[in-house]
Amino acid sequence: MIGDIYITVEGGPGVSQEASTAHARGAAVVPVMRTGGASSGDFDFPQGALQKPRYSTEEQWALLASRDASVEESAAALAAVV
Repeated sequence: MIGDIYITVEGGPGVSQEASTAHARGAAVVPVMRTGGASSGDFDFPQGALQKPRYSTEEQWALLASRDASVEESAAALAAVV
């Protein structure tokens, strides 16, 4: 693991393990929670990574989680966060 920022989309146990490793070493993990799977908290995804980071607004973070938001709105929020 060499990245400073990790974006997760859906995923299973492998994504959860990689996110846990990255989060434990201090990397930013940005889950697209609306996609389900590990990115929404399944498979022991690190709970700290599901909390809004200081560099994201409440609105941006909510758009990453909302299945009611358009894909374009969530994508714009993701781009703004990273």
